[in-house]
Amino acid sequence: MLEERVKQQLPAIFITLVSVLIGLVFADLVSEAQSRMTLWPLNLATLRTWAQIFSISASAFAAWIVYSHLGISRNHIPSFGDSFSAVLVPAPLLIMNSFVGLPQIWPWFYFSSAYLLVCLGTSLWGLRLTNDELELQRFRDLHRPTGFLGIFYAGVPSFALAGWGDQHGWLSAWMELSLAALPIPAALLCVHLFLRDWRHAIGSAADQGPNTGTGTAVSRT
Repeated sequence: MLEERVKQQLPAIFITLVSVLIGLVFADLVSEAQSRMTLWPLNLATLRTWAQIFSISASAFAAWIVYSHLGISRNHIPSFGDSFSAVLVPAPLLIMNSFVGLPQIWPWFYFSSAYLLVCLGTSLWGLRLTNDELELQRFRDLHRPTGFLGIFYAGVPSFALAGWGDQHGWLSAWMELSLAALPIPAALLCVHLFLRDWRHAIGSAADQGPNTGTGTAVSRT
């Protein structure tokens, strides 16, 4: 059936789109680093720039992991929401590259807070799209604030506060460096928490069989 063929193509198309956009983020970051960033000799200022570079790289890697795994889980007719969610997270990272290596880091902190807010909203949207499918009802477990979404819930106010404090000159150079490097372990933790809950949801759906949703048997004809 045509409908089934279209549904089967959605994961590949979605992952390809996300992968291309994430690749553009890395390419643009390298171009920005080569054209305008001072990366040597190592001092607090250059270390802060390196921290920002690796933070964006880790964030891009985490975004690819989360959205590619959500993408391969879907099996429905593509909608505008699918395309929009694939673009909405990588695109701000391209803008964020322009804030790396600037003399003042507080704009980067503010944008990091806004980016995490976008990630939170897009993740909730993506999870809602998967929950529309009967076999993926177990993905509701991914909504838990103690899971990967907790990174976003904590990061949005934390980086907003860091930006406000740095804008008023309350953060030392060492504190700026530490906060600039914070997204690196946070992104890796986000990936770990997401994959843990994602595997659990997939395993639970497999254990329930193809004809069950939230524990109640549903017959299909």
